[in-house]
Amino acid sequence: MKYSLASNAMSSLHIAIEHFKVFFYKSSGLSQSVIDENIKISLTFLENAIELLLKTILVVEDETSIYVEPNSKAIKRAKSKKHTKESLSDILIKTENVKTITYTETVEKYNNLFHKSNKLYQILHSLGERRNQITHFGIEILKYDEILVLFFNVFDVIYNYLYPQLIELEDIGEYFTSDEYIVETIHGNKRLFDEKFIYNNIVDFLDELLGDCRDCFCSARAKNPDTKIDEFKNLFLAATTDRKFINMCNYYNVGVDLSACKYDDNDYNIGFIVNHQEYDCMFSHYSPYFNATIFLNEAGNIIFLVLHEKGKMYIYSKDVSYPGSESPEKDEQWIMDMKQGFCEKVNLSKRNIIKVFDSLLSDIRKNIPEQS
Repeated sequence: MKYSLASNAMSSLHIAIEHFKVFFYKSSGLSQSVIDENIKISLTFLENAIELLLKTILVVEDETSIYVEPNSKAIKRAKSKKHTKESLSDILIKTENVKTITYTETVEKYNNLFHKSNKLYQILHSLGERRNQITHFGIEILKYDEILVLFFNVFDVIYNYLYPQLIELEDIGEYFTSDEYIVETIHGNKRLFDEKFIYNNIVDFLDELLGDCRDCFCSARAKNPDTKIDEFKNLFLAATTDRKFINMCNYYNVGVDLSACKYDDNDYNIGFIVNHQEYDCMFSHYSPYFNATIFLNEAGNIIFLVLHEKGKMYIYSKDVSYPGSESPEKDEQWIMDMKQGFCEKVNLSKRNIIKVFDSLLSDIRKNIPEQS
């Protein structure tokens, strides 16, 4: 058996994804012990995949950067034997016994070199901690949503932080871009969908998980009272059925259509009606990492956002966009936005939710001419 650094990374990622699919998509009818076992296998191999993917990227920048002693005699001997396209790591596998840097050191080196993101570091650090617990001692996860969000966040890192570099790698780039009817996998060509219409390729699997499945993660998190998502749902419902809210809509002669809101999934799609015409809408975007719900207009600019566990709202007065499912989130962007005067921080309350709508409806009414 022989794996290159890149092929070893892809093998581990494939195992992690396939076992993730079992407990995320196919858990109906499975015993809890089978679900737990698939979580354990997926978690273990996902951590291994991340370490190897990061090292694969790092050696492109500096082929000795992943070794504990990059100037050792063993590495110098291996370098002297490089007369073909064979990589340094391939030569070392066959001829030398050298130590590579740890998972934690790999994460720190990669993050410092490319992103300097606290979000990326915290997610991958948490993955490493969970993996160490489960392989060296034990693990207790009281709430299912916590493990789901960990997986979501790690897949987010792969897709939105590592992806631009992974697709440039000669040995594995095709696995992250193949999305035709027949797709490239580590076990050869396969159809795009399996028998249960679950994607066989990486790019569409991640697209669906981070996009269409985002509400599922929010719904799972809402079942955990510590997240306080349900508290916000109830507060939002109370605000939009309050007599002050109804009177405000009548005052501005603007209808607010809440029929598209899916409260069970904490998905808020809100339409506005002026002169019997649909004018504008507001929709929500949930961030599992920050446990935040961001309300955006049709142009993708933030109207307000809610930090559920902190009980805070940031109300925006300037046009500022928020990254979608296919872009990396900034580290607490609202903090910098507030320092620049783009938004204000207030307590999460029914009164402040109504205040947001008051300002919004006023602006809508001003910008829509009356019918003659």
